[in-house]
Amino acid sequence: MKTIFEASTGLEAHMIVNLLQQEGIECRVDGEYLQGGVGELQAMNIVRVLVNDHDFEKARTVISEWDARQVDKVVEYPPGRKSSGIGRGLLFGFLAGVGVTFWAYNSPVTIDGIDYNNDGQLDERWLYKDNRVYRVELDRNLDGKVDAVNYYNLKGLVYKSENDDNFDGTYETRYKYKQGNVYSHESDIDQDGEPDLVSNFENGMLTEIEISGPTVNSPRKKQIYEMNKLVSAEFDSNGDGEYDISYQYDFYEEIKSKSNKELSHAGDKNAAPDQD
Repeated sequence: MKTIFEASTGLEAHMIVNLLQQEGIECRVDGEYLQGGVGELQAMNIVRVLVNDHDFEKARTVISEWDARQVDKVVEYPPGRKSSGIGRGLLFGFLAGVGVTFWAYNSPVTIDGIDYNNDGQLDERWLYKDNRVYRVELDRNLDGKVDAVNYYNLKGLVYKSENDDNFDGTYETRYKYKQGNVYSHESDIDQDGEPDLVSNFENGMLTEIEISGPTVNSPRKKQIYEMNKLVSAEFDSNGDGEYDISYQYDFYEEIKSKSNKELSHAGDKNAAPDQD
């Protein structure tokens, strides 16, 4: 996959993902959970939107056309500040004086959150307890409904989040974090109370994805990642609960080898015995 967009925040990345998905382009967000602290802080271009190689040119055209339509919607920021996209440049240190300063410049930012599309509704809402942000509610597709909630500890680091990734009103996806880095992700896609997709991370980097079948505890597919690239995968082709087909992938995530355990076992059984 290729990087099509470098976002300043996870929210900005998801808005681009929603835009591309409306055009039938498969994509995903990478690096979203390396941001760390409270709210959608400056991401230093570590949050990226990835698309398949064959969709790259189409995605670039969609984003360029969308970006051209935003020219007349630029928000004026105070002198010395720049807006380089949706939510870019927001620093937590400005929260104390953000109300007075940004109100004066007619910005979408308030002490309570951010109105990204200037429709009068907060698309990112900060909730406080004991003078600290403990919860952030996000409307990633800007439809007026909260579809993601992040929870923060006393250090201002996110420790869990709940997402409605298909925007149907049900929070089917959950993330858990250590020291601000995601380490676990679960999605109950069919909403039967059991996770259908489980992802594991190390230091915020994706290492493994396991997809289950229709019955409980019946893994059907497992993918292994290194440096956010798919390197190998295993499949249960007959639904017996055992992985019987495995793939190895090259740098471009193209299949370079395949093995079938059932065929290998059958070959071993049919092999002629050694002659002494």
